Amino acid sequence: MKSLFLAFLAFFILSSCSTLHSTSNSTLIRDCPEEKIVNRMPGPPAKGDKDKSYYIYKGKRKNLSEFDSKWIDENCDVKETVVY
Repeated sequence: MKSLFLAFLAFFILSSCSTLHSTSNSTLIRDCPEEKIVNRMPGPPAKGDKDKSYYIYKGKRKNLSEFDSKWIDENCDVKETVVY
């Protein structure tokens, strides 16, 4: 009985973890942005930005962290513009 309970508990924990993982991926954008801007201008990133690079998506600036980067690498051909 104890081993059955432990097996059920392990199954519940593992299934919860995979659900959490898939939920967090679903909040990321899985669509091709129009362009990636790579900012190589000297100086620190703007306040609140971890990275000086960003995407243009539907005509607006979007942080790289808002996208599923693995999905974009596999499915998109994004024009990259380097600015100095």
